[in-house]
Amino acid sequence: MTDAEVLQGIREVAQQHLGWRQELTPELHLVEDLELDSVRLLTLAIEVENRFRVCLDEDDELAIATVGDLVVAVQRGLSAPTAPDVATDAG
Repeated sequence: MTDAEVLQGIREVAQQHLGWRQELTPELHLVEDLELDSVRLLTLAIEVENRFRVCLDEDDELAIATVGDLVVAVQRGLSAPTAPDVATDAG
């Protein structure tokens, strides 16, 4: 998945769950520019995890200040190896 596709997905999440109607660019700061408080930041994080089926770890969450940082964190989650499926390993 490209950065542009991830950014578009984040844009859709922000529109649907946060009511964001302006342009969403990588350099925008989540708190200063998007004016997200802690509840809205948590909403964004959870909905982005759901949308992309990734898990942002605590280190990722602490390092995310901009939309671009969020794109990088999602890309890292998408490229992480998945845990083996226990049901298919039984044999």
